[in-house]
Amino acid sequence: MNRRARALFLFGMVWLSWTGGSACADSIVAVPAASAGSASFMAARDWIWGEAQLLSLAVPALFVFTGFGARIRALCTRLAGDSWYWSVTLFAAAYLTLSALIILPFDYYRGYASLGDMADPLPQWAADELVALAEKVVAALLFAWIPYTLILRSPKRWWLYTTAALAPVAALALVISPIWIKPLTTSFHPLNDQGLYVQIQNLAARCGLRNIPVFVGGGDTSVVGLGPTYRILLGENLLNDQTPGWIRFTIGHELKHYVMGDEYKGLIIIVCVMFTGFFLCYWVGGLLTRRYAGQFGFSQLSDPASLPLFILIFTAFWLCVVPFFNMYARHIEFEADRFGLELTHENRAMAEAEAAYITQGGDSADWDPFFRIFRATHPSDAERIRFANNYRPWAEGKPGVYRDICP
Repeated sequence: MNRRARALFLFGMVWLSWTGGSACADSIVAVPAASAGSASFMAARDWIWGEAQLLSLAVPALFVFTGFGARIRALCTRLAGDSWYWSVTLFAAAYLTLSALIILPFDYYRGYASLGDMADPLPQWAADELVALAEKVVAALLFAWIPYTLILRSPKRWWLYTTAALAPVAALALVISPIWIKPLTTSFHPLNDQGLYVQIQNLAARCGLRNIPVFVGGGDTSVVGLGPTYRILLGENLLNDQTPGWIRFTIGHELKHYVMGDEYKGLIIIVCVMFTGFFLCYWVGGLLTRRYAGQFGFSQLSDPASLPLFILIFTAFWLCVVPFFNMYARHIEFEADRFGLELTHENRAMAEAEAAYITQGGDSADWDPFFRIFRATHPSDAERIRFANNYRPWAEGKPGVYRDICP
């Protein structure tokens, strides 16, 4: 082979390698067909979720409309003696414990007998249930007295003052959650993979951030905390089971939540829910109490026996707004996907990972209408695959949406 032929041959090999590799990187990932049982499995989960919500309404309604809550409160008042604080907190703890015991068999049925989707062994699940109950009881001991004190002092404005008093508590809960609450059931440790840690910090540096705290533990990758405890959590399975490209995209996705302060947006939503929920407790709770005082066993919202009524109203209100919350959450997650792709260009890795969830994990490709409205906080796997296939503004010389935030 002469020199000219050799040069043409080498140029041709380089060209084929470049175009072939580029075609592979940019080729379309088809949305795979879901398994035959995925649709029925999703329908079963929808039914179980609906039953759980009905139970969450039925339990407080049982305490309120049968007068059972008032009788438990009378017992707690006798045990508390002259202490108004302990009368409130003992009843709150008693109600939370009894309602948890009522719901416990259903939780077992939902996790093991029906769907069998609990990853933890039964003893660990039972321990987690006890920890969750203990957290609620401690919260009741610390804060249940606040709304009842304010009801006594300001019967017409207590809902506003209660929101103002508990909003800092909600913020504090987000701050301490990663360091005091989550570690009660899950162990976390700093990221030891220095190569991955450097990649994360380099991506963050493009967004003007330095030394982002990164921890590993649990099964989910997310951004948690607030203020001094704001951090990225990487799930153990992410590091063990996923490709480097998918890991880079996932980190880019989570960096959006970190950079754009999505946890702070969550705090605003919590405060808005509290504000509206407490107002409904004042308005609807007052109407019901005046009409059914004899049946309820109490005639004033300042009576601690009104706690199940408050929980019933809050639960009903949340079920009414959850479709709108889910819609907003899907928007936030969709934009996090966009942010991650613009930051990493890992389109194919994202699409292949989502396709694997369908073929290997048994997920449904698209959400059914019920799931989309009441349960879906993320776009479906099929939506994310199609977005990864089609979103490449940089390939067309166009600027990205987040170009000014992360050049």
